[in-house]
Amino acid sequence: LVAGALLAGGGVIALQRRTPADAPQAVVKKPAVPLDPGVVEFEPFVLNLADPTGDRYFRLDLRLVLDQRAIAERVSRGLGQARLRDRILSVLAKKRASEMTTVEGRERLRTELMTASEALLAQPPLHAGGGPAPARVIDVFFTEFLVQ
Repeated sequence: LVAGALLAGGGVIALQRRTPADAPQAVVKKPAVPLDPGVVEFEPFVLNLADPTGDRYFRLDLRLVLDQRAIAERVSRGLGQARLRDRILSVLAKKRASEMTTVEGRERLRTELMTASEALLAQPPLHAGGGPAPARVIDVFFTEFLVQ
């Protein structure tokens, strides 16, 4: 009982002696961008998988859902579309059939595509510095997924 009282008293003294430098700093937040989702559609991706035999191929139709509709519309055409498609192809070209045929493999692919796309969305010309925050990928939909 006495030991517990001493420990509690020590905690109170430590809290009272804490200096402002020890106090947690306020976190500075950027203004939130209102959620107005938009979809980026692609032509189907068809490519050979990275299997040693080289005789397996993959067909994928996907949609990226971005948190900003205006940016989704802008990157759905022209240079933005080409750059995103190239980035996605770079991710897909490294895949093997064994990775693509499991639920875990598909979820891993979804995460990799989100990460690769968001990195590109943070760069010019897909993101103009000084404007709103870069678009974020909030979901990836596989509308066709074929490994053969």
